[in-house]
Amino acid sequence: MVFTFSARSNRGTPAARVFVAAAIAIALSGCSGGSGANGPSVLPPAAQPGRGTTTPVTFTIKWPQPTSTQGHAPQFLPGTARSVLITVNRGTVSTGLFQFVNAPTSTITIDAPVGDDLFYFEAYDLQNAQGQVLADTWVEKNIILGAANTISATLNGVVASIGLALGNPAPNAGVSATTPVNVTTYDLDGDVILSPGDYDQIVRLSIVDPANSGTLSLSTSTIPNSTTTSTLTYNGGTLSTATVVAKATGIPTVSTAFAPTPTFYQFSIPVGTNKPQWIAAGSDGNMWFTEFPGNAVARITPAGVVTEFAIPTAASNPQNIIGSSDGKLWFTEFATSKIGNVTTSGTFTEFSTLFAPNDGPQGLVDRADGNVWYVGLSGNHVGYQGITSGLAGETTITTPSSQPFGVAEAPDLNLYFTESAAGVNKIGRIPNLLGTITEVALTAGTHPLQIVLGPDKNLWFTENGVNKIGRLAPGSFSVTGEFPTLTANSTPTGITVGADGALWFTETGQDKIGRITTGGVVTEYSSPVTGLALQGIATGPDGSLWFTEPGSGLNPGKIGRLVY
Repeated sequence: MVFTFSARSNRGTPAARVFVAAAIAIALSGCSGGSGANGPSVLPPAAQPGRGTTTPVTFTIKWPQPTSTQGHAPQFLPGTARSVLITVNRGTVSTGLFQFVNAPTSTITIDAPVGDDLFYFEAYDLQNAQGQVLADTWVEKNIILGAANTISATLNGVVASIGLALGNPAPNAGVSATTPVNVTTYDLDGDVILSPGDYDQIVRLSIVDPANSGTLSLSTSTIPNSTTTSTLTYNGGTLSTATVVAKATGIPTVSTAFAPTPTFYQFSIPVGTNKPQWIAAGSDGNMWFTEFPGNAVARITPAGVVTEFAIPTAASNPQNIIGSSDGKLWFTEFATSKIGNVTTSGTFTEFSTLFAPNDGPQGLVDRADGNVWYVGLSGNHVGYQGITSGLAGETTITTPSSQPFGVAEAPDLNLYFTESAAGVNKIGRIPNLLGTITEVALTAGTHPLQIVLGPDKNLWFTENGVNKIGRLAPGSFSVTGEFPTLTANSTPTGITVGADGALWFTETGQDKIGRITTGGVVTEYSSPVTGLALQGIATGPDGSLWFTEPGSGLNPGKIGRLVY
């Protein structure tokens, strides 16, 4: 019998060597034996050889040979293999069933017992079966006396380390995409393990997505050999960052990041003079925004389809809008001193504020106490409107003509509001219901506008006049940070909490969207359309950022969306 290693291996510099797992074939006729999948780490029970009867088996080894131009000729043995150990039936040296052959010797003969035998092969990187095991496998075969027997086997590469990369780790956010997951395995000599042959153990892939966004999936999570491929599918949804992980038992785990490129999308609104003002997420999965001077509340679907609903009171100048606990959209009517709401089907209800017609309500918030709270910019008031009770109340802010603009709830059950008038620059606080108002002074020229409760339980607000984002701690009622934007004259206006746990804000003066972590780290993203003066911003049901672009002159403006 003649056993042949018919091998291929490309070997260049140590960092670029390629090992193709050994294909072993015995050049004899007859039925072929099976090989173990994913290596011989679990061997079958010892074979039962024939009693006392043996027949010689000659193994012929073809060692890797260099060429003048390619570095090394193709071989199936690892490029750094220097010896091969052959064991029959778990034999020992004393039985003669445990032998090795060193390069460049090409043949070795073993007297194999007649009957069921177990052949075990190991390729080493040193002579005398010493050093590192680079590849191995086992084969069961019934050896028949006086017959032509054929044994075939394929060595499985012994994995020492894993390389992992994505074909496209940063596709545009908002659009579905696929990318190959490139897994590379290396043996203990740093050679790349390629087929034929499996790895000695399966490499397993997984996705780590801290936000549990559900935007990613793998076509397969098990990689048994180099010919098995996996594809990562991204559904286009909001995803700040995630990682693909590759691991195998006893091997260092590796990972690679997948982070879609934040991408802007623009949607036109119906032709006319309408300029979108503020925006909020509705209970119907759509975004809703106010329009002035068009005097409408409009709905925009995730696909960008806009439907407008005219407000019953003419020339009301609708401003801020929020999604409320009753499933409706509540909004302020600045010019007519009313608080309105609209159902997702377009039915309106309106309430006059207590000090109408001079309240000029601007910001509002649903604090989940059965009321919608608002601030009257013109009338210098804080007020509430019962969502179902019909009750209402209003009180005057301590500082005259403070021009309250934004309002937010806090865990301490107080309401906090910005006082934006030139020369005032304060944050006010009022307890439930309409208790004593207290105030804290801000830096001169701050001109605070919108305010929101952050994920860190602090109040975050835009400092439009000094191009900063402010942070206020409710417990101490003090400003604990002021963080400059990255671009001068950015005039930050609207602010919202993102699905990623950061604060996102509009930069009206620079047509940018800013992001600030609760630790104060700021990044900015430029809108592809300029001159539209970004204003309101809100987080959509899918986690993307929607914002209004009122435009200028006769330009009707647009609705923008940033997917990240």
